[in-house]
Amino acid sequence: MVFFLLFSGTGQAQFAGMIKNVSGKVDILRQSKLYPAWIGFRLEDKDIVITGPEGFAGMLFKDDTVITLGPESEFEIDTYIFEPQDQAYYFLFYMEKGSMIYNSGKVGKLSPQSVHLATPSAVVGIRGTRFIVDLK
Repeated sequence: MVFFLLFSGTGQAQFAGMIKNVSGKVDILRQSKLYPAWIGFRLEDKDIVITGPEGFAGMLFKDDTVITLGPESEFEIDTYIFEPQDQAYYFLFYMEKGSMIYNSGKVGKLSPQSVHLATPSAVVGIRGTRFIVDLK
């Protein structure tokens, strides 16, 4: 029931997921405004999650994908589509810097070709269910 309330549509923008855990300084950059992250903060396309020098952030997406960011990371949700009723799946995220752990949810299992990671120097199609990224 809680999951339904957190992710149900309210006529506003479609939400991709939420902040599940926060430690240290973590901010969300949305449409040129910076917001402090808190447990339950709703994430949407184009949000950029920024962790400070001792910051960590755990994110839970609607398809049960879990992404954990380490200190001094910058992660953008470029495009997130999870519409199983229409069999529409797509997840493109961009890591500018930092580190992350990715644990695949339903998008990665139902449509592995639809999950992509972009970095400043590469774009990677993801076919696995769990991996670690460390950009220096």
